[in-house]
Amino acid sequence: MPHRISGACIWTFSLVLPVSLAAQGGPTDRPAVDEAAAARGRGLYAQHCINCHGSTAKGGPNGPDLIRSTAVLRDRLGASIGPAIREKASSHAASLTQAQIVDLSHFLRQRVEAVTRNRTPTAPIDVLTGDPEEGRRYFNGAGRCSTCHSPTGDFAGLRTRTSDALTLQQRVLFPTLTRSTKRVEVTVTPPSGPPVSGTLERIDNFSVALRDDAGDYRAFSRVPGVTVDVRDPLTAHRQLLDQYTDEAIHDVVAYLWTIK
Repeated sequence: MPHRISGACIWTFSLVLPVSLAAQGGPTDRPAVDEAAAARGRGLYAQHCINCHGSTAKGGPNGPDLIRSTAVLRDRLGASIGPAIREKASSHAASLTQAQIVDLSHFLRQRVEAVTRNRTPTAPIDVLTGDPEEGRRYFNGAGRCSTCHSPTGDFAGLRTRTSDALTLQQRVLFPTLTRSTKRVEVTVTPPSGPPVSGTLERIDNFSVALRDDAGDYRAFSRVPGVTVDVRDPLTAHRQLLDQYTDEAIHDVVAYLWTIK
């Protein structure tokens, strides 16, 4: 016996179907990268995009991360990034042709694929993407690195003493003190009595402890009237963490990697 579908069922189905389709994400296929187009796109990116989005397209002080951008992830031959660029014409001064947008699309897809492959990397990530000459200028200029370090002094033979460039980058960003050569020093001046100086052992909002030149452990409560003067050799490095740009740190690492 044939089944009859009521008008109410048809009406309900007609509502469910559009909602279901609207909830679906973007395309799930993985478009192939045209290597020649990606190479042209790399040049366009370096010319028009790198200053805001960084050398690896992961963003910078003036632009968002493109690797995680919905427009880039869903893009097919410029169909998404083209309108996105035109929509923000005030911040994208370059007037790109459709062919150039397609090339840029291939380059960004190449970057996305590279990041995807490195989620479980089998080799160190390539961080040598900067300009060594720009890095040398930053080392001797805005970065103020040369006020404490020298390529012919403490950095002589740096590359031969470092296992890979990624390790070097981590040491530049997050250096550690060698106890035998450098220490964090502190001077505590109590409300009454002479100042006491030594190597910092521990400090928080409530107390400070040091070891003086005789090797004795001294602890003080940070009560009103107690002054604490900490001298950390890495203070300048920690301040630079708020000033580094993606481009600057990659340039510096590229320069330091040339110091043999």
